[in-house]
Amino acid sequence: MTNMWTGMKKLIPMDSMRLILACILCLLLAHQGSLMAQEEDAPFYTLDPVVVTASRIPEYLSKIGQSVTIISREKIETLPVDSVSDLLETVSGVDVRQRGAHGVQADVAIRGSSFEQTLILVDGVSMNDPQTGHHNMDLPVNLEDIERIEVLKGPGARIYGQNAMAGVINIITREVEHGAAGGYAKYGDYHYYDCGAHGALKIGDISNRVSVSRRSSTGYIKDKDTDFDINTLTYKGVINTGNHEFQLGLGYVDKDFGAYRFYSDTYPNERERTKTLLAYSNWHLKMADLEVMPRVFWRRHKDDFKIEIRGDWNRNEHRTDAYGVELGSRLKSQLGTTALGGEIAFEDVVSSNLGDHDRNRTGVFIEHKFCPVEWLTLGLGISAMHYSDWGWEYWPGAELNVELTDGVNWFASSGRSFRIPTYTELYYDTPANQGNPDLKPEDAWTYETGVRWRKKGLGANCSLFLHNAKDVIDWTRASDYDPQNPPPWKAQNIAESTTKGFELGLDFYPEALFGNTLISAANISYTYLDSDWDTGGLESKYVLDHLRHQILGSIELDWFDSLTQAVIARYEKRMVGDSHFVLDTRLAYEWQNYELFLEVTNLFDEEYVESGFAPMPGRWIIGGVKFSLSL
Repeated sequence: MTNMWTGMKKLIPMDSMRLILACILCLLLAHQGSLMAQEEDAPFYTLDPVVVTASRIPEYLSKIGQSVTIISREKIETLPVDSVSDLLETVSGVDVRQRGAHGVQADVAIRGSSFEQTLILVDGVSMNDPQTGHHNMDLPVNLEDIERIEVLKGPGARIYGQNAMAGVINIITREVEHGAAGGYAKYGDYHYYDCGAHGALKIGDISNRVSVSRRSSTGYIKDKDTDFDINTLTYKGVINTGNHEFQLGLGYVDKDFGAYRFYSDTYPNERERTKTLLAYSNWHLKMADLEVMPRVFWRRHKDDFKIEIRGDWNRNEHRTDAYGVELGSRLKSQLGTTALGGEIAFEDVVSSNLGDHDRNRTGVFIEHKFCPVEWLTLGLGISAMHYSDWGWEYWPGAELNVELTDGVNWFASSGRSFRIPTYTELYYDTPANQGNPDLKPEDAWTYETGVRWRKKGLGANCSLFLHNAKDVIDWTRASDYDPQNPPPWKAQNIAESTTKGFELGLDFYPEALFGNTLISAANISYTYLDSDWDTGGLESKYVLDHLRHQILGSIELDWFDSLTQAVIARYEKRMVGDSHFVLDTRLAYEWQNYELFLEVTNLFDEEYVESGFAPMPGRWIIGGVKFSLSL
């Protein structure tokens, strides 16, 4: 027994051991006071949710001609996560390359794409940063604000235009059903703390919701800049009269963090601070068979980046603004549903390194969906955009969905997509990285086919996909360089590429079939990718570092009344040969309006890197409490 205790102390630090024991004691004491509680009914699992991201025309998942994954509010509350980046690591086919921990910074790619080729949305508003895609995940949204996340895997250019080459991730915020208030507090290793509060008020047709959070840590690598301090404030107001709805959204996030080896292995000492402000308003007007949806938006991002080069600290300050107006409409007729609209948008950057630049775009789109027979859904669409720097571009696409039998659907799609270079790729200039003002936009065609099967408590999916791209932008350098004097990374268009693969998934919800069971949910998925690239013998910084194998699994356990546990595991192997296995878990006890929980991430203390050169944290243990009250 003494040897076992000694071994545990070596494996788990004493501060973490005390935290684990305290949380377990609280859980057991709470359990004793609730043994007489009545059993709740088995949860209801939505078999066919409505998806709003895969089309300008909302549609049931079973009738969509592309692969879509939905992360529900219920799922978010059970997982050991505290950022959107952590959540997306549970989605098959999504490659999240985090630098640091707890949402400090991450690049998100889908099915072998680069992170610049994935469009990130909040309530349909683009969060992609014109300076660099490294800032796309600077999201002014707290986890408590999210109703669900919809992930479209495949091109979304005919719907959203630029930068939706490989897929779209739409973060949809919560609606207010009644007055409520709540909060939470977490504490864990590396002096980590995370606390937040939210409140909602609904009076008649008017509702308001506000939330605030702060999370901080002194860092997980001794004497290296891996600390962080993140503050987030979010507001959403809605006026809903039935046929007319108006939304006003405001968000702000301030991140101050050590960026040790984030972008360079030659010059590892780096620091960064980013500030993101988002403001938007959406209208939804219903008039018989016609719906009109105007929107205005503004996103401002500030980036203060410092890097130590040969003993001197170089500082780059950037400010980007993206703003514009959109107008969408939908019309139902005997021929189906038609969506038509357009946008005018502007982007500009003021930078100490990139210089001052601006550009604008004007575009239109049209999409039509119809069902010639009950078991067949067809969708056609095209988007055209005029860019001030590149002229006109267009993106056609088509999809179909066939109901083979009850609950079994075959789908297929094809589409063209396009991405314009960021300001960093065009103009950045340091001894470590050099932009290229002569870059051409990226261009691609993508094809997919697959089968979905959904029954109560069971689900499965299989899809095959092919992605042909040309003029792909990457940071490269000669592979035969002197390690003591490496050349800078240079942005350039590399040759054509072909990425192909397949995805398999299986979902099982025993409680939906058998009532209360130990296992309430289990999921497993596998994604395989293979790419054919010609970089002319150059070393690639990002594009060739995508996943080849990805296996994701999760299980949710109901140990006894109100005591639940979620375990998520992922195995990832990259094209360059690096691989890792990470397992996270969350144990939670609910009692009346309170929840006590214990989270452990990277349980087996795996050493790995997800992006570039930044080492990821080892085992991290966190305990906390949350509460919610209805008003």
